[in-house]
Amino acid sequence: MTSWLYLLRDLCQLRRGPQDMPYSPPLLVAVCAANLLLQLGIAHLVGVGAGGDTLGAGLIGLALNLGLLYGLLTLRGFANRFVQAALALIGCAIVFSLLSLPVVLATGARALAPETITPLQALLALLAFPIVIWKLVVDAHILRHSLDIPFLGGLVVALLWVVAELVLASALRGPGLGT
Repeated sequence: MTSWLYLLRDLCQLRRGPQDMPYSPPLLVAVCAANLLLQLGIAHLVGVGAGGDTLGAGLIGLALNLGLLYGLLTLRGFANRFVQAALALIGCAIVFSLLSLPVVLATGARALAPETITPLQALLALLAFPIVIWKLVVDAHILRHSLDIPFLGGLVVALLWVVAELVLASALRGPGLGT
């Protein structure tokens, strides 16, 4: 287990790629479960939504992420890389969720209207911006290696991926439920 955590650390530092992750479907299931538990825990800490809503949204988000990854890998002819790529993406998502946890706890997870944001919340958001950029670069690095495309292509895919997640999150919130 410790060696897997070192692999994750090296992956987040762009020293390794998803090809260095173990091919372990049981580990992928455990990492997906840990990701869902972390999402539920964060939602409970900040007091957002009911447990079932958060679990449902987490399951849908996880299905979207895994489905998109599998679809992209299949289109490129690299479906055999799915487990390792998914381990890398979900594992790094857990790392970045933990890194951003202090900011989420300090600001709250509810979408705020621009006129209600305090100066402290704005400062914390600015401090979180490098974490968001770092995650985007790590995701691009993972996608570049997994899909065998140039880094710029991985960055474009990672940006489109973020847009897809935002659209899904907006659709799950429904009209008028975001604030």
